Amino acid sequence: MFPELSRRLISQLSLGLFILVQKKRITLRDLAEHLNINTSTVSRALSEKSNDMISPEVVKRVKKAAEEMGYKQNAAAYALKVGSTKTIGMIIPDLMNPVFPPIIRGIQSVLDQYGYTAFLAYSQNNERAAHTEVEKLISRGVDGIIYAAAFRKDSVVDLCKKQGVPLVLVNRVVDEGDVDTVKVDDSLGIRMAVDHLLELNHRKIGFIAGPKDISVSHIRLRAFTQTMAEHNLKVPPQRIVEAHALSETGGEEAMSLFLRKNPDATAVIASNDLIALGCLTALTQFGYACPKRMSVIGFNNMPYLDWFATPLTTVSIPHFQMGERSADLLLKRIQSDKADFHEEVLLKPKLVIRKSTAPLARSKKNSEAAAQSSSSD
Repeated sequence: MFPELSRRLISQLSLGLFILVQKKRITLRDLAEHLNINTSTVSRALSEKSNDMISPEVVKRVKKAAEEMGYKQNAAAYALKVGSTKTIGMIIPDLMNPVFPPIIRGIQSVLDQYGYTAFLAYSQNNERAAHTEVEKLISRGVDGIIYAAAFRKDSVVDLCKKQGVPLVLVNRVVDEGDVDTVKVDDSLGIRMAVDHLLELNHRKIGFIAGPKDISVSHIRLRAFTQTMAEHNLKVPPQRIVEAHALSETGGEEAMSLFLRKNPDATAVIASNDLIALGCLTALTQFGYACPKRMSVIGFNNMPYLDWFATPLTTVSIPHFQMGERSADLLLKRIQSDKADFHEEVLLKPKLVIRKSTAPLARSKKNSEAAAQSSSSD
């Protein structure tokens, strides 16, 4: 009994001393020497694909030693061996936009299941910056890229095609080019917003658009004019104002211009939530109450909109699901040899009604006319 106990104590002390003094990364050879077995045996024991070739007792010993000694697989060596780095690149246009973290969480939830690591970069809504970031990711050997910062004409798509790097566009798309995409039915979302305002008796409705070189801005503006036309409602040119950016500042400046040009307007739809928040700021500066004087609708349903003084009515997009579907699609593309077939995933939005929209307030003049008509009857 005592010799066995002494042997175990010596083994544990040796292991502890080894861990204490070692300053380099633990390797397969270190594990093999510690266990007095071949390096190839250690490698097989730690691989799920080959550990059934070795006795369960040896596999258990190897895994226990690996955990105690702090062994971590060398990602670079693994990449050279299997031809895959198990890494994915993600590009978003704006770190400060709250709409993207839920999408990223959706992506990560799928990547975690398959042992992938994500590298995140942002483009500052600049195509040249996005191109540079994608080049960096490709040079790091990522297995594929999820791109949320696309412009309608974007060189990143051509770059990935030339380099043979799988690519999935999420939220934003390009005008031309066969590429996998995950997007929301933006046209349906705008139709929901317009119909909601019409149900509240609004007719003089404006639109604060985003930059036209971004697909979501272009599609949402087009859907607005088409939906209004279907209801036989004309949209004068001054009722559409383009924000210089998909931001609060862009929305505030555009809304200020809109209010000066359209003193009779009663409602406005914004191309996204950040622009809508800028619209609310402009309304306050002009002394207009929302929704009493002007109803406002956003798009995206980014987090925390219900925390504002006037909770924003908005078109909600399934952020987390968008992330999940884009990651699923990319991993499918990585594992597929079919380069001539691409998929488009179209998700449905829904309208979330809060406090920034209300029925059109009847003017005092119209109210008096209605009262006189009622009394004469």
